[in-house]
Amino acid sequence: MSRLLFGLEDRLRDSDATQVATLVLAALVITLIAVWPTPGSGSNESWYAFAQTRSVVLALLALGFGASAAGEAPRRAVATALMVVLVALLVLPLEVASYAASYPATPLWWSLVSVPVATAGYFVLGLVLGRVAQSLRLRALLPLLVPAAVAGLLVLDIQLGWTVLNPLTSAVAVSPWHLAMMSALAVVGLGLASVGWRRADRRGVNP
Repeated sequence: MSRLLFGLEDRLRDSDATQVATLVLAALVITLIAVWPTPGSGSNESWYAFAQTRSVVLALLALGFGASAAGEAPRRAVATALMVVLVALLVLPLEVASYAASYPATPLWWSLVSVPVATAGYFVLGLVLGRVAQSLRLRALLPLLVPAAVAGLLVLDIQLGWTVLNPLTSAVAVSPWHLAMMSALAVVGLGLASVGWRRADRRGVNP
């Protein structure tokens, strides 16, 4: 556990971690300001727009870092995953603030549970995307493949009429299938990380 925490600490010191966390929080604060109603303009429903924006932004973040982590050493990949989930957790105070002002029908527990779980699940999907891109020698196209993957997930869910991978509808409506899928992906990712970590230990590979 101590090595895991040290790895996370080292990862958080990297400039990209600080920059991405700042950009994500800034983008969501600007979104919240933009959708917040002016006095006398009616009921406050800012949470719906905020939640969907948050969900798409975190999906892009997790897929992007997951895809890049596919080429990293196992311990650094685990630290990157923890960093991404930590950024997702930092978003929750904004989520609660917009929720409290909007009183939506969707229960608050859904956001509190689904945000970190979905972020972990999308990270694992990003790992798969990164592995495929690496095997096809298309890693240079990852900046295009990541948003294309998010768009593909949206289209897939819409065409099939469910809410399993879609970050838009899953943000504002409770979906047991979405939670089950993302939890399964997170568990698979945890298992793969454990195996990779142990192999690195046996080989004496540094993070």
